[in-house]
Amino acid sequence: MHSFKRILKIVGVFLLAVVLLSVMFAEFYLQGENFDYQDARERDRLAGKVTVLICGASYTMYGIQPEILNQRLGISSYNVTGALMTMEGRYTLLKKELERNPVHTVVLEVSVDTLIRDRTAEGPEGDLPILGRLSGVGERLSYLHSAFSLSEYPMAYYDLVSKGIESSLRFITGKYHRENSEMKLGYLRVKKDSRELPTNYQDIYGLRSLPEEIVPENEDGLERLVSLCKENGATVILVVTPKSKYYNCLYANLDYFDQWYRSFAEKHGVHYLNFNLDKEKTTRLPDSDSYYDETHMNIKGSAEFTKMLSSALQDIWKQRNYAYKYFDSYSALRWSDHYLDS
Repeated sequence: MHSFKRILKIVGVFLLAVVLLSVMFAEFYLQGENFDYQDARERDRLAGKVTVLICGASYTMYGIQPEILNQRLGISSYNVTGALMTMEGRYTLLKKELERNPVHTVVLEVSVDTLIRDRTAEGPEGDLPILGRLSGVGERLSYLHSAFSLSEYPMAYYDLVSKGIESSLRFITGKYHRENSEMKLGYLRVKKDSRELPTNYQDIYGLRSLPEEIVPENEDGLERLVSLCKENGATVILVVTPKSKYYNCLYANLDYFDQWYRSFAEKHGVHYLNFNLDKEKTTRLPDSDSYYDETHMNIKGSAEFTKMLSSALQDIWKQRNYAYKYFDSYSALRWSDHYLDS
């Protein structure tokens, strides 16, 4: 009996030590901002000032520079985005900022991925960073409950502890940051070498097709986002950010998704802008120097696109007609004069 009690005591002490160490490491992670997506302090500092919110995934995180919008439009904007951002992540961060800021416009970045990405199949990779972007135990526990299944809790635990260990090592070596130094207003300024994209557009034209299965949870999630914005009195603008000409030529069925978004926007009474169909896009955002891969803009490209977006926002706010600036479809774009020329 004494031996059994002794074993229980040893196990109890061991488990307590594991819990305490886990909490300590997690705190190193959560109390600092040592990963590029952690921006809670900047958002807290701007609370009550932001008038335009941009919400989306990595295409936006690398593609829209709020500082340029602010300079050109005289507004205060913030880019609430993240790599592989799920609908639950978008809703949670957007809701928090809408409730504490006088937001009049929300730009919702949408893409093919927004509709066909399957959270159940892909797992929690897009949700894990949100735990590091929220502030307070209550917010994090609430998100853990809403976004993760019980079977994913071990992954969340491992993520918190492993990032905590990395953060503690940074602390020991004097490289620990209390505030994010990589992200500014939600834009991640990362210098990446541009990949040389093929220019044989006629040869690759329509070689691939994307799966046309809209995940119901994604449609529901998009409707929740639109409703959330409207409930808070914000104008909603759905925006498809520019992809490379190579990408737009390669995939044959992009019109399927463009038409889906057009119908969705009409049904819900929101604006829809597809910048791949902007008639100036090819000239202002050439493949040669505007992208670091086929779907993400580089720093130069994002700066130019942000200027294009600022002009589009002015058109909407001043109720000017802007439809003539865009092609009606990818088919019309591809068969425009010399589009398929190398």
